[in-house]
Amino acid sequence: MTNKWQNPIETGDGMTIATDILIEEGYTSTDELVQEWSLMVALTKVEQYQAECMYFQQKYQTSLADFEQRLHAVKGIEDFEKEEDLDDWEFATSSLKWWQAKTQDMQNAINAQNIQ
Repeated sequence: MTNKWQNPIETGDGMTIATDILIEEGYTSTDELVQEWSLMVALTKVEQYQAECMYFQQKYQTSLADFEQRLHAVKGIEDFEKEEDLDDWEFATSSLKWWQAKTQDMQNAINAQNIQ
């Protein structure tokens, strides 16, 4: 895979176009941009998975734990739609927790850098 940063597009004064844009927007380094972009991605993922969890919570009018307990309490009858929803809900919940932790880690790192 080619690293696009290795072949920057040059402007007339030798400054790369990307660097020129970053400076114009107030960034002091590409690291700062990457951190900010990563935080935006993480926050977007948190919002996405929160919406998915809310969807299932509203659809079934219960919590994930209660839904799972009720679904598995019925023996001998399989409801494939509900089983699939359970899998999706569990995945969304797990992903939400992971992205929330990454968001917090990133915010802590940014705050620590701002203090220095």
